[in-house]
Amino acid sequence: MKKEAERLEIDIKKIFLTPPNTMKEKVTLILMMVVIFTMFFGPVVFTEISPLKGIVLSALPALSISWGWTVLLRSLFRKREFAKDAKTK
Repeated sequence: MKKEAERLEIDIKKIFLTPPNTMKEKVTLILMMVVIFTMFFGPVVFTEISPLKGIVLSALPALSISWGWTVLLRSLFRKREFAKDAKTK
């Protein structure tokens, strides 16, 4: 017999606002930030933008994309930790 998937309600605030608490999450977040920062900063080097402005322009998407990746991985693999408390079970 096929096992039915269990439905969980995810607490959106909790999944977005909880800082990384496992070493895996921290390493994944840092690696993603470095890779994405490098991708965005590479083309900026060859323009006439000041270095500080280039760093800020590259850091903002690196932070947002890497945090989004972390939230996606949490929602896929750690649903139970970020589920709303179900009282009727």
